Amino acid sequence: MPQTACLVTGSAFVDVDDPGSGLGNPFAVVLGDDVPAWDLERRRTVARRSGAPETVFVNALRGSQLEITVLTPTGQELGACAHGFIGAVHTLAATGALASGDEVEIRTSATAAAVASVRPGDVVMLRFVSRPPRPADDLDPALTGIFPLPVRRPGSTLEILSVGSPKLTVEVTPETFALLRTQLHLLDFDNLLHLQRTAEINGVHLFCRDPQTLLPAQSIQVNAYLGEDLMIDRATGVSNAAQVSADPYVRPGQQVQIAQYSRQGRTAILSIIKGHHGEVQVGGAATLTSRRPADDGAAPTHQS
Repeated sequence: MPQTACLVTGSAFVDVDDPGSGLGNPFAVVLGDDVPAWDLERRRTVARRSGAPETVFVNALRGSQLEITVLTPTGQELGACAHGFIGAVHTLAATGALASGDEVEIRTSATAAAVASVRPGDVVMLRFVSRPPRPADDLDPALTGIFPLPVRRPGSTLEILSVGSPKLTVEVTPETFALLRTQLHLLDFDNLLHLQRTAEINGVHLFCRDPQTLLPAQSIQVNAYLGEDLMIDRATGVSNAAQVSADPYVRPGQQVQIAQYSRQGRTAILSIIKGHHGEVQVGGAATLTSRRPADDGAAPTHQS
């Protein structure tokens, strides 16, 4: 670990063969010998200024256990964040603290959240265990106050799914999905924030299926805890993983690829493998873009 706390930025779920494609989700990682002693207010200040939708604070790396805290720009702590986990592990590998072939158990808030394995080619794979679904049909009226059109596919059920970060999961038709992509600027942030607080969820995950295979194919996630400017997430491994783990059309051992969309269009391609007994794997490649002192409010210095 560096003696003085530094903030490293990068992106996860990138296309390593085409880094200029714009795919991926930004992360920030804060590490240093003094970071474990930081209080919550100092961490929230750094998370607010980092410019990333999630900022990961490395509290300790003890053998095969990695203890971290994940904060959004609004100061909300998350139990699981796939691209943040990938970013933290990739950053530690870049510093030499981890090597290809290593596995670490990631813990947030003293809870085992995932097992991460470092793979060649800047790839990190995460293994989660999903939690039992929670029925949520009673939340259907709240959706009409958030989205500019009816989104729930007729006959589908609403559930809160989680691999450590609970999301209200909504199946939509391909036609609705295509229309929603053009109207994301019309979402009601205040109503979304109210729903998240009252239902104790970390966002709404919407997905549609491939009409031929019936497999989940495209997704959008909105999360008010990221702040109004960032509330449409670019890549959410945990929500896609939770959905796949509960999907009756995905067989154990089967891998699916899901394209995630934001206002900018397609922003990530996520590969997810459904396991047995609630296990699910999701991962991808990461790149680092900058490094600066963690308390420095100046613009980051980009790496070559």
